[in-house]
Amino acid sequence: MKVVSLNVFPVKSCQAVNPEEITIDEYGVVGDRRFMLIDGGSRFISQRRCPKLATITAKFIDESGTQLLHLSSPGMKDYKHLPIYSNVRVNAGLWEGTVGVVDQGDDVAKWFATLLGPGYEHVRLTCAAEKQDGYKNQVQERYLPEALKGKLPSISVGLTDGAPVSLASVESLADLNSRLQPVTGGCVGLNRFRMNIEISGCSKPFEEDDWLVVKIGSIPFLLYRDSERCKLTAVDQSTGEVDKFGPLEILRSYRAPLGPAHACFGQLLIPLQLGGVVRVGDEVTVLQTKKK
Repeated sequence: MKVVSLNVFPVKSCQAVNPEEITIDEYGVVGDRRFMLIDGGSRFISQRRCPKLATITAKFIDESGTQLLHLSSPGMKDYKHLPIYSNVRVNAGLWEGTVGVVDQGDDVAKWFATLLGPGYEHVRLTCAAEKQDGYKNQVQERYLPEALKGKLPSISVGLTDGAPVSLASVESLADLNSRLQPVTGGCVGLNRFRMNIEISGCSKPFEEDDWLVVKIGSIPFLLYRDSERCKLTAVDQSTGEVDKFGPLEILRSYRAPLGPAHACFGQLLIPLQLGGVVRVGDEVTVLQTKKK
C-alpha cells in the first residue's frame, strides 16, 4: 500500500493544495487549516453554510523571501495577503468549543466579503493563535474509544474539526462510487472528503477501518476514530455546486452502524512521532489491527 496523494487546506473549507510531501508538527499537518473564516458573531464559516468557499484557492507563495497567502477565485482579482501572526488574540466559536485566533485585518476581509456576497458583509479571515498561551484546540476526548480515554498525551490541532491528520483509501471510494453511480449516474472524487492522506493498494474497501497503528513512511500513526461525514460531501469541490443527492445518502445506507447521523468514511489519525515527513509514494505498513 502506498500514499498516492496529499492534501493541505491552508484556509479551512477552501480548496486544497497537493504537495509532494507534508511535515507533521504538534498541531498535525504543517500549514493545514491554520486559517479560518468567521462571521460577525465570531462563529466559524464552512462549506456546510457557504458552499462557495469551494471555489477559493488559497496557497502560500514566496516573494523575495516573504511568505504570502495567495487567494484566488473565478471572477475575482487575485489577492496577496501578508499573514498577521502576532496581534490581539480573540476567541472564535468552532463547533462546541472556542479557539484562539488572530484577525487578519480589513483589506483581506473586504476581498472575502465581495466574493461571498450578501449575508457575509462582516466576514473576517483569522489564523490560529498557535504561539499564545491558552491556545490548544484539544482533540475532543469524547471522540476517543473508551479504552483510550485519559491514556493519550495531550494532542492539539490547528483549526480542523478535531483531528490532526486524516486518511482514506482509493478502494473505499471505488466501493462507494459503485453504489452511487447507479443512483445518480455519476461518481465523486476523494476530494469530496477533504482528507490529508490518500492511499491505494488495500486488499478490500474500508480496510483502513481495521487498523489501529500504521507507519506511513517513517511516522507511526494511531487510527483513533472513524471519520463521520456531513452534508459537505455533497459540495462539488471545483464549482461549489451542491448535489441534490450526494454520497452522504449512500453512506447512511451502509456505513452508519450508530445511526444515520453517524455515516462514516475514512479514518482520523494521531501522529505518534512529530517532526517527520510523509511523501507521495511512501509505503503504508500496518503495525497493529483493532481487536474485533
